[in-house]
Amino acid sequence: MPPDFIDKLKREIDKGLPGWEAQRRMAPMGREQSRYAPKVNGPSRESAVLIWLYSEEGKIYTRLILRAEFGVHSGQVAFPGGQAEPNDDGLWITALREAKEEIGLNPDNITQIGTLTPLYIPPSNFWVHPFVGTGTKSESDNISTAEVQKYFDVDIMQLLEPATKHKKLIDRNGGGQIMAPFYNLQGYTVWGATAMMLSELEELIRRTI
Repeated sequence: MPPDFIDKLKREIDKGLPGWEAQRRMAPMGREQSRYAPKVNGPSRESAVLIWLYSEEGKIYTRLILRAEFGVHSGQVAFPGGQAEPNDDGLWITALREAKEEIGLNPDNITQIGTLTPLYIPPSNFWVHPFVGTGTKSESDNISTAEVQKYFDVDIMQLLEPATKHKKLIDRNGGGQIMAPFYNLQGYTVWGATAMMLSELEELIRRTI
């Protein structure tokens, strides 16, 4: 990984995002029809997630969480994040606050390098805004067990490997199954909105290296 990768990634983000064309590669069946669902479902809620990047031994990692077994996204892999609160001074602050609350990341050690394309999440009626930040590696036992089972770190170059991408019928938390592409990362099935965000990040990495 080039030593100036983060700087190059920031410049690539600033040039313009790949957006839906990248997201759709990892979108579940029928996702196209729900892209603009808020227009018919009424007011949606704002939320933000943190795609946190750090460098170690020449590689760049991001941190994912395994959500607790409750709620709409029970047991799914995700980025740390959550709903905006009235006292948040913007959605970047939402992402930082949630990352601190869920997995103990220190917001003072994280620098924003850009944002990815927002996604609408039909089951929870959220608009999710993905923020990309960077900082030094941080380990923490300060996990909110009410929301998170564990976290794990992934070398982002794995996203470029064809062997990490698959497709299968996945159980939906509301019942039934859906055919969806997914990343197999450290044995975890990463699908849905998180996979779509990773797909856009993957495209930006390809443009960067």
